[in-house]
Amino acid sequence: MLESLLGFLIFLVIVIAVIVLGPERIPGVAIQLAKGVKFMRGFANDTTSTLRTELNDLTKEYEELRKELTDFRKGVMDDLSSVTDEVDRTLKEARPMLEGGGEPPPPDRGTKRG
Repeated sequence: MLESLLGFLIFLVIVIAVIVLGPERIPGVAIQLAKGVKFMRGFANDTTSTLRTELNDLTKEYEELRKELTDFRKGVMDDLSSVTDEVDRTLKEARPMLEGGGEPPPPDRGTKRG
């Protein structure tokens, strides 16, 4: 159904063009129309190429920022882990003093503080 309608519309446009333009001017109009289509295709190709280039550049920037964010997040997690370990160690050392009221345990000579 759609194909027959499309065929009829194309036929109708050709008939109207012959009536309005006349058979002498149709070849010149067809050439101008072909040039216009060629120009529009070139424009569309150039625009597509430019958009792809821009998109590739944006994708590279996004990946760089994503890597920086991942590295930053890892650094924060490492720092947080070391702080947590230090707090745990301090609590273990302080627990006997808090619970028993006794003397602090001797310092662990194997670990460096600083």
